[in-house]
Amino acid sequence: MSEPDDELELQALQRQLDDAFETTRPRAGFEDELWLRMQSSRPARSRLRDALSGLLQGIREVPAVPAGAVAVLLVVVIGVGTVALSGLGRGGGGATSSTQGGNLSAPDAGQLYAGNFGRLPSPVFNNGAKSSTTTQPNTVQGASGYFGPVQLTWTGKFDLPISTAPVFRYREPSINDADQFASALGAVLRTRPDGFLGSYQASDYTLKVRGTVQSPPSSPAYFIFSSLSMPPVEAAGATPQDLADIFLAQHSLQPQWTYTVVVDSSSDPVKVRYQRQFQAPGYGAAYLVDINGERYGLEVDLSANRPVLASGLLPMSSEEANYKVVSSGDAISAALALSAPAQSAPATPLPTVQLNQAELVYVLVPAGNHSFYEPAFMFSGMLQVNGQTYVKRILVPAIDPSQRTP
Repeated sequence: MSEPDDELELQALQRQLDDAFETTRPRAGFEDELWLRMQSSRPARSRLRDALSGLLQGIREVPAVPAGAVAVLLVVVIGVGTVALSGLGRGGGGATSSTQGGNLSAPDAGQLYAGNFGRLPSPVFNNGAKSSTTTQPNTVQGASGYFGPVQLTWTGKFDLPISTAPVFRYREPSINDADQFASALGAVLRTRPDGFLGSYQASDYTLKVRGTVQSPPSSPAYFIFSSLSMPPVEAAGATPQDLADIFLAQHSLQPQWTYTVVVDSSSDPVKVRYQRQFQAPGYGAAYLVDINGERYGLEVDLSANRPVLASGLLPMSSEEANYKVVSSGDAISAALALSAPAQSAPATPLPTVQLNQAELVYVLVPAGNHSFYEPAFMFSGMLQVNGQTYVKRILVPAIDPSQRTP
């Protein structure tokens, strides 16, 4: 083959390699870091020839293999080399299996940093009116949320100590996954009602298992409805949290993720809520919130020491990859941009909210066979309307726009 033909073939292979690596990088940042450190001082032509010549030569030694087939084979080999599967485990709600194999150093200044999941789907938030339907347990966090239009200002201080944050991806649970989860609890399949992976029966409760809900976004979950034969939890001097902990331990449903506990004893049943947290290196714990900014994870409802309902995140395995996040200044600007449009001579002036709190949180972003828990920024501030105090929460994506689909 002549030198010009060889050059054209290598250029075509380079384009195919670039396309393949857009979505099939083996580990977040690994190839970029290793390749840049070892090869950045060498000419581009030499780097490409060294990387491909051995493989091309080996394939060409097989008789009757055309150059076009060589190119196709090379892309296929790259494409299948980094498939990662996630599983479902009993009591492992949210236990992560990192695809990175350890901490990587931060990217060089100005270097575009993308995780190995490719471009991420953008989250959708409910910064206006509250959703009329929700499948997540609502969590009372001080004042009630305010969902009407407002004018926003920023009066707080927000210095983000990180430039990247982990994104977590899980595989959508299957019917077999739900059956295995139920079997581990000692429940047997009865039916498969619409909207659920299965409905199961145990001696003293009914179990339902559900996959991801697209809208409003809701995580895969299980629901335990106790029957009248469900015995109370006997523990002298136990608090509601103690009773909930005992019940979860008896059924091997203790959360395997970090959390804080909030007990709402203002009514019957008493609600014990385990609010899930994700760990963001360099930042700390970040709560999982729904589209209204309310924390969730797992809930046990108790009536006279008897569990009547338990609902929570379905135990799932997940993969992890780091992604570049926007600066605190850009996040503040994005939040303030959500102010209601100014009205000319309004009959009733819109309330003004002084946002003075900001935190990193995580939100569910459904995406078909694989869905994501992505970082976001939640801003909040208090306001009074008709003599009643409310809290206004504003959510904006944390992932850099260059790393997200529109």
